[in-house]
Amino acid sequence: MGNRTLVSLGGGPAGLFLARLLRRADPSWHVTVYERDAPSSTFGFGIGLADRTIAALAEIDPETQRRIVEAGVVGHGISLRHRATDVRWGPRGGTAIARAALLDVLREQALAVGVTLKYGTPAELGEIGADVIVAADGANSATRTALSHEFGVTDGLGRAKYIWLGAELELAGMTFSFVADEHGAWAAHAYPYAPGMVTFLVETDEDTWRRAGLDRPYAPLGPDGTDLRSKEYLERLFAADLEGRPLLGNRSRWANFRNVDCARWSTGKVVLIGDAAHTAHFSVGSGTTLAMEDAVVLARCLAAESDPATAFARYEAERRPAVEHLQTRAMASQIWWETFGQRMDRAPSQLAFQWLTRTGALSYDRLRAADPGLARDVERWFTEATSAEVELPLSTGADPLCTPVRIAGRTLPTRVVVTRPPAPADSAGRHERDLALFGGLALAGAGLVVADLAAVPADTLDWTALSGLADFVTTHTEALAGLRLPTDTTLAKAAAEAGFGYVEYTCPDVSETSAQTSPMDLATVIRATATPLRGVALTVRAGTATAAVVACVRELKAAGVNLVRLLHTAGQPETPTSELALTALAEEIRALAGVATLVGDGSARTEHLRTAVVAGQADLVECWPTTSAATDRGPASQPGSPRSG
Repeated sequence: MGNRTLVSLGGGPAGLFLARLLRRADPSWHVTVYERDAPSSTFGFGIGLADRTIAALAEIDPETQRRIVEAGVVGHGISLRHRATDVRWGPRGGTAIARAALLDVLREQALAVGVTLKYGTPAELGEIGADVIVAADGANSATRTALSHEFGVTDGLGRAKYIWLGAELELAGMTFSFVADEHGAWAAHAYPYAPGMVTFLVETDEDTWRRAGLDRPYAPLGPDGTDLRSKEYLERLFAADLEGRPLLGNRSRWANFRNVDCARWSTGKVVLIGDAAHTAHFSVGSGTTLAMEDAVVLARCLAAESDPATAFARYEAERRPAVEHLQTRAMASQIWWETFGQRMDRAPSQLAFQWLTRTGALSYDRLRAADPGLARDVERWFTEATSAEVELPLSTGADPLCTPVRIAGRTLPTRVVVTRPPAPADSAGRHERDLALFGGLALAGAGLVVADLAAVPADTLDWTALSGLADFVTTHTEALAGLRLPTDTTLAKAAAEAGFGYVEYTCPDVSETSAQTSPMDLATVIRATATPLRGVALTVRAGTATAAVVACVRELKAAGVNLVRLLHTAGQPETPTSELALTALAEEIRALAGVATLVGDGSARTEHLRTAVVAGQADLVECWPTTSAATDRGPASQPGSPRSG
C-alpha cells in the first residue's frame, strides 16, 4: 500500500506493541515511538496480563509471548486476610510481570523489526507530521485533553485514595489484607511479579487518609520522589503482612483513580489507544491487558485498510464492546473498594464472598460449583448469622431466599416479595380471584405479598374484601400481607384497620435537587401509618449521586420508614449492569442509613438476587416463588424450612 508513516505518542505497552505488530504485518510502514521519559525511569512495580491476552500473544506473536512468560510469574490463587483469618480462592490464572521487564521486552522486540524509538523526547501533537498519530500517552493523555471536544471525553476521579508501593517478599499468590487503626480502614493489594518481589498497593477512603495526617504536603520525599511519611506509616500498619520488611517506593504518592471514557476514539488522523481511550479500575487488573489487546486490533486494521479513517472505525467497532463490558465490571469493583470500610465488621467468609461476587462475574450459585469448600464456609456463616438474627434454629444449605428475616421487630418467613395489582373492580369473582392469587403466593413461598393499589381509584376499594384477604394470609400462612397505596392519610389508617402489616408508598424520583427534602405530604402520611412495617419505593435515575439517595432515605427513616424498595426509572428493565448498580446502592443504604432494602422488579435473575442476600446487600427481593419450594407451608411449619426461591 506504499510507504506510510505512523507516530506513537507514548512508549508504554500499547505504543510499543502496536509499533512491533504493525511493522511485522506490513514492513512498508515507517513507525516512530516518542517517549518523554528515559527507558530507566519506569514508574511502578508489577502489572498483570490476563490468560486470554497471553493466549492471543502465543498465536499472534509467539516470540514476544515466550519472553513475557519467562520474565513473569503465573498466578497461584488468591488469599483474603481479615481478622487474622485467611480465606483462599483459586487457582487463579494470569501472568504478573515487572513493568520495567515488560517494557524491556517490548522495546527490544520493537527495535528488532525496525521501529524508531526516541526516548527522552517529548512530542507535541502540532509538531508531528504523519499519516497516523496514535495517542498512547496514558490516562493523563495530553493528546486526548487537547482534542477533548472531538473525542467526547468523560473524565472524573474516584473517591478512594491509593498509593503504589512494592516489597521484597515471598507470596504464594495475590493477597488482599484488610486492617483498621484509630483513623479508619485500610486495604493492601499485594501480588508477586518476580521471585521475591511483590507489588504492594494500599488504598483507603479520603476521610481516613486525612485523619491519619497523610494529606499534609509531601515532606520528606525520598530520592525518587516517594512520600516517605506515608511509606513509614504503612510499614507500621502492615508490619505483619510485610513480615517486618520495609516498603519500596518508586515516585510513590497518593492519588485518586482516574475514570476515562470517550464517545469517539478517533478524529482526523489521530486515534486513541489503551488508557488514553479508556480506563478500568486497577482492582480488576486489566489496564495493560486492554492496552495490548487494543494494539492487536488496531495494528491489524491499519495493515488491512488503505484509508486510516476506515481502519479507525473497524478498530473501534471491534474493541468497544469488549472494553465497555470490562469497564462495567471494573466500575462495580471500584465502587466495592471505595466502600470497603463499611464492611470491616463482617465475618471473613462474608467479606470474601462479597469481594468475589462484587463484579457479577461470580454468584452464590456458581461459587457452589467452583469451590464447594469455600461455599460451605459461606453457607455456614450465613445460616449462623440468620439463625442468631431471627432467634430460630436453621439448617445449613437452605436456599438463602427461603430463609427468614427480621425487619423492624417483625420476622418474615422468607425473603421473597411478590407485588401484584388486585383483580379489576368490575371483574366477576373479584374477591375469590384475589384470595387465590395472593393467598396462593403466600402458601407457595412468598414471605410478603403486596397488593398494588397505587393506581386504583379510592372509591372502588372494597375494604371488607381486602380485610378478608389480609385475614386469609395471616391465618393460613406465616407470610405478611401488605398494600402499596397512594399518598393518603385516610387510606393509610384504613389499611391498618383492615389487618395489613405492611404499607408502602411511592416517593418521587430521587435526584440531586429533589432528594434534599422528601415531599411534606408523604412524610405526614408515613407518620400517620400504624402498620408495623412502613416502606417507600424509590425510583433511582442513572447518574443520581449516592449521597443524595442516602440523604433522602435518612429523612424518610426519621418519618418512620423501615424498608426501602429500590426501582429503576420506568421503561428501563433490569440488566446485569443495572442489577449491580442497584444492589450496590442498596448496600450503601443499609450501611449508611440503617434501613432494610428490597431489590428486584420481578424480572431480575434469581441467581443475582440470591447473591445480593448472602452478600448483605439486600434484605428482601422481588421475585416469583419457584418450584425449588417443594413443601407447602401451613401455620404449623417451621421458619427456615425449604421454600421458594
